[in-house]
Amino acid sequence: MANLYSDAFDMINPFVIASSPATQGARNVLKSAACRPGAIVLRNYGHGSGGGSFFHPDAEAVYKGKQAFHSHAVGNQIPDTITTLEAYCEEVRTIKAQMDGDIKLWVSIGHYSDIVKGGNWEAEWKRQAKELALAGADAFELHFNTPGVAVAKDRQFNYYQLVSSCTQMIRATVPTVPVMVKLAVESCDALTSMRHAVAAGASAVGPTARWKGFYFDLDWKTTQARPGAGYGGTQANPIVCYTVAEARSKGITIPMFAGGGVYSFDQAIRLIMAGSDLVQLGTLACSAGPQACKRLIEQVGAWMDDHGYTDIPSLKGDALKLFSMPDAFAKDRQNRLGSAYMAAQVEQELCIGCGRCADVCWHEGIELVGRKAHKRDACIGCGYCFQVCPTKALHVEQATILASAFSGEKQ
Repeated sequence: MANLYSDAFDMINPFVIASSPATQGARNVLKSAACRPGAIVLRNYGHGSGGGSFFHPDAEAVYKGKQAFHSHAVGNQIPDTITTLEAYCEEVRTIKAQMDGDIKLWVSIGHYSDIVKGGNWEAEWKRQAKELALAGADAFELHFNTPGVAVAKDRQFNYYQLVSSCTQMIRATVPTVPVMVKLAVESCDALTSMRHAVAAGASAVGPTARWKGFYFDLDWKTTQARPGAGYGGTQANPIVCYTVAEARSKGITIPMFAGGGVYSFDQAIRLIMAGSDLVQLGTLACSAGPQACKRLIEQVGAWMDDHGYTDIPSLKGDALKLFSMPDAFAKDRQNRLGSAYMAAQVEQELCIGCGRCADVCWHEGIELVGRKAHKRDACIGCGYCFQVCPTKALHVEQATILASAFSGEKQ
């Protein structure tokens, strides 16, 4: 059976329940702990509770592993019941006393809105770090990915400098506690942010996809999503995978806890295969619940068993072979598929004469004759027609052809 243990911070598995309503206060952290993640991030106090969420097209798409997006929604919101650092530290002690001892407790320090409000926020953040360390926090999280934080800060001062100075400040205040720096991919260069965090002494970096978004129904008065609120979804997963892979290929070696669009097990696996040590579960945790997270963790283990991955180290970064292909190899792989496209003829018995292939051909490489498609000598093997054929009258074994380049097989 696959071993999900992660040596990044000695965790039972690579999953982190991200700061969210699912981690607000001891009660919610203990409820979320039922899914047995590697770590849970206690949300910083002062956020407020409620507000709801909105899935498109619906929650069933999320439960079934289909494409979906998420945003904050219209719903009741109430003030946070934890209003002092003393009470917040007591929540930490309660969690540490009642939660399974093999689950790590990360704790958020401060909030970027503190900076906007002004005052001596640096002293307050340092006070929080000292007291939370005494209360038993296993790690601190500096949360710099909240929707709009990168662009909002750049309107006042440099986002990268904010990341750097705050990381240095907390590391110097409590040098024995790991500092996890959660970073935006919105309105900034994520690689530059990570480099600043690393230089400032971060223990881990967490590029996380969350944007300001403006989704609305065409009958806009009926729209659930709140304009400008956090927007994310499965469409973000490839973006974060690229961010992780680029960072690994450009020399970022410290642990990463990436997140974005992880609604099903395959999206979690992709982040690890791109090079992330850990995976944040945020939207799934707060908007689908602990049982959805539990299923995802179990499904990751089952998939690893089925595909010959014995542990997380064997999975981590495995797809970087695809990301960092030498130019000559990538060209050979591309040409193998192109040659197959050129050679394949239309299966006449499957062709229904819809004309989509001819409509999308830009080289006069295919034509309709007697309501049947026929390839012409002008075909260059670009593949557009293969993508639109509804009956697979135009078909090649793409997966086999592409994989053959890695095995050295001739096609």
